[in-house]
Amino acid sequence: MNDDTFDDDSVADATFEAAELTSGDKDELNNAPQASLSGRAETDAAQALVTHLADKYPRHTGEAKTAKGYPQIKRKSGFETAIAAFLAELLQAYGDDIRGGWIRCSLKKAEFTGKPVTQRQFQNVRDTWLAAGLVETVKGYPGKLAFGNPGPSHGRMTRYKATVRLIDLCACHGVTPDNVTAHFHVDYQMPSELVQLTSPFEPTPKNAKANKLREEVAELNAFIAQHPISHPTIRHIGWVRKFHLSNHPDFKWNKGGRLYAQPTARKVNYQSVPEATRLDMRIDGARVAEIDLGSSYLSIFYAWNDQQLDLDDDAYADILGPTKLDRDVAKFWINASFGNSGLIKKWSKNLKQQLENKLVEGPVALPFDPQAYPLKVVREKVLKRHPLLERWGGPIRGRVRDYGDLMFAESEIIIGSMQALMREHGVPSLPVHDSLIVPRTKVKLAMNVLTEQYRRTTGMLPRLDVSDPWDF
Repeated sequence: MNDDTFDDDSVADATFEAAELTSGDKDELNNAPQASLSGRAETDAAQALVTHLADKYPRHTGEAKTAKGYPQIKRKSGFETAIAAFLAELLQAYGDDIRGGWIRCSLKKAEFTGKPVTQRQFQNVRDTWLAAGLVETVKGYPGKLAFGNPGPSHGRMTRYKATVRLIDLCACHGVTPDNVTAHFHVDYQMPSELVQLTSPFEPTPKNAKANKLREEVAELNAFIAQHPISHPTIRHIGWVRKFHLSNHPDFKWNKGGRLYAQPTARKVNYQSVPEATRLDMRIDGARVAEIDLGSSYLSIFYAWNDQQLDLDDDAYADILGPTKLDRDVAKFWINASFGNSGLIKKWSKNLKQQLENKLVEGPVALPFDPQAYPLKVVREKVLKRHPLLERWGGPIRGRVRDYGDLMFAESEIIIGSMQALMREHGVPSLPVHDSLIVPRTKVKLAMNVLTEQYRRTTGMLPRLDVSDPWDF
């Protein structure tokens, strides 16, 4: 279901466009996954937590702001069912850097049909927890309201996020965002729309091009469903393909285009977990390997300028110095510039935070001191190594390119390779944006397919790196 579904319990205040929200806040809210409200307690600890929350915060009566008892066991049971369903997905979302810990929920009665939680049961839990300070919310709003009062062109579902208070209560019962998948089970659902337009959000049209793209995604989803993916915590139910910048004058289904794995909850989404965790997956019971397009954006940029990036050299090493941090900073500056309209000139607070999130050692992000890497010096040294980057922000092959163009070229390489492996060889694969996971016995085949698809797309050859390489 799309985010523009009318929300019966929301207000027409266009909250997402409020001036006090930063662009980062809006991105988090727009990226919030829709809750399926199908979670259930699987362990004694989880059930004890649900019972505790039901007893400590019983159903809220609304106007009187008092609690109501449970003259019927069935009524309390339904309340606990709704608690487990809501709590499971709040905990799974908590700590997600991309989505800010938010989830979105529809309040339309029709969306609760056939689900274990009724609309009224969910509203009881939501109202009680809002009053108790266990969740925070950003209200959604409907789309067009009435004749003569159209309102926003598209509606937004209300967003919810667990507060520290709720997280602490759960921790007292041994349930945390990190181990929630061991305590709760969620029956995830695929979005009804397989091809989505984002940045900004727009409803996907029903035309020949969009229908063809939907069919391609559906074909990949049907194929991977025939090849079981096993892992203690990872779940996979399919992909959606997202295109960006649909309001750009150059947009012709050529911006973005990556496949995004579903469900989006960070602890169960294979694209969101560390590489080491992904390598613990099995496809059809077989071990896997991950093949990476080395220096993906940079090599595509070189190809646009009719140049081949050196395949025998690490494109980021020894630019700023010999250490891993030196390499990480150089790589980050180049890719951050590709995400900008020109080369980065200032260490903004947001950029510093993004870099620190990438400089992770164990579960903790490492601090970064921008003064140790003056951008004037970074720029000079990077351009000495890659002078071609001076062209970024200017016309390339007749038009100015942006990150959406880079991402689309990359997605065409990855998706084209997946299709060739599927249609010509019957081999399943899992994309991770600029890499492809395949059964270890199919690595050589996949590398050949990736190389050919890269050559067809760019006219050049890729550098391919294989995770934990063996003698394939």
